[in-house]
Amino acid sequence: MKSVENGVQAKSVIETFVSEGYDRDHIHVFANSNKRAEDIANFFNVDAATTAETSGDDKGFFATIKNLFQTTPEDFHDQLTEFGLADHEHTTAKNDLDAGKIVIIAHHPTA
Repeated sequence: MKSVENGVQAKSVIETFVSEGYDRDHIHVFANSNKRAEDIANFFNVDAATTAETSGDDKGFFATIKNLFQTTPEDFHDQLTEFGLADHEHTTAKNDLDAGKIVIIAHHPTA
């Protein structure tokens, strides 16, 4: 797991993971905005993982409906566990996302 500030740093980390033998299908980009994660992942041809997005604008009927289809913090925790991260790494990843960083996780698939 690596946390970075911007797309340029993300590119470097992704290239390093690929050179270390990680398959692009097993490199996942998380950001505090799913759109941001998707943009970076699409540009570098890796997976965009979704996170629970929150903002002050998430009020009212339509926001409630939208939130039914978004991932929750528990989903994020489950994803990180599936990727083999320890509990202390979950906290680090969440704190980095809350600080606006991009979190990139590479893992080898489980058989």
